[in-house]
Amino acid sequence: MSVSLAEALGQVDLEAGQVYRCQVNGHLVELRVLEPVRDDSWEEMGAMLDPWVELPQPTPKFYVRGQFGSLPPPDPPVIPEDWEEL
Repeated sequence: MSVSLAEALGQVDLEAGQVYRCQVNGHLVELRVLEPVRDDSWEEMGAMLDPWVELPQPTPKFYVRGQFGSLPPPDPPVIPEDWEEL
């Protein structure tokens, strides 16, 4: 089974600013671990970090009590004049 270089390095505890050297298949391999790159472009745009916010549930300010009553009759259906009975 072949392991990719990224998978192999993901299992190693690397420290930023360090240089690691080892010999692989007769070749000297050097690995430099750089500082994490910060992308501050979102700060210039004024973008929010986390737009998904849990808002509290609103508290009721007043109550409405319903009353039973009679409904008006429905509107009569519109039947086209060219309609034929079967």
